[in-house]
Amino acid sequence: MVYEQFAQLYDELMDTSLYAKWATYVEENVHPSGTVLELGCGSGQLGIQLAQKGYKVTGLDVSIDMLTLAQQRQQEAGFHFPLIHRDMTDLSGLTNFSAVISFNDSFCYLRQQADLRAAFQQSHCALKDGGVLLFDVHSVQKITSFAGYSYHGEVNGQLLVWDSYAGEEPLSCEHDIRIFLQREDGLYERYDECHYERTYPIAVYQELLEEAGFVDIEVTGDFLPSLLPEADRWFFKAVKKG
Repeated sequence: MVYEQFAQLYDELMDTSLYAKWATYVEENVHPSGTVLELGCGSGQLGIQLAQKGYKVTGLDVSIDMLTLAQQRQQEAGFHFPLIHRDMTDLSGLTNFSAVISFNDSFCYLRQQADLRAAFQQSHCALKDGGVLLFDVHSVQKITSFAGYSYHGEVNGQLLVWDSYAGEEPLSCEHDIRIFLQREDGLYERYDECHYERTYPIAVYQELLEEAGFVDIEVTGDFLPSLLPEADRWFFKAVKKG
């Protein structure tokens, strides 16, 4: 399961400045009175920032550990919104949202193109007419750069060993993560996780979005108003025709 023990270190490893940038990107594309469904909401930090700005947020994540962390973050911030434990390929019963958003390369965790297609179709169904889907994914350049990445060190008093390799599928990678958590008796307990990510050329994303019924598809990169060849993160905006 994705993000089991890793959830304990998630916020310490995150570049927290990204949350404000994602929130600004949402503000630029969604009216502040809008309803927002966040897929892969993680620790809930972005949802909290959006709630503080007036958005009506619902968070969804496949990891119960991340949702538990999100509940803790909500209590600390004094903002509470619904959290749903579910896969992003099944949004049944979730409808009439102004925006569906998914950042921090959450769509890259879908293992097969069929899963990505389903997520786009489900997102389209969850939106009201004129609603927008906003998401980011790793660029081809970024996903290929992960091969050979290695980090062995300490995070928040815990030992973390992170090695990344090229995956078996095209434009995919595997992150082999070992976490050593110190117990009360001073000994360490080891937990192993493997995180798989995959991306596609921009044309594939555009084709799948069009298949799902989206129009007015825009692609930018790295929080900029245009798309540069060296971008690490691609941003997509797609509209449900009203």
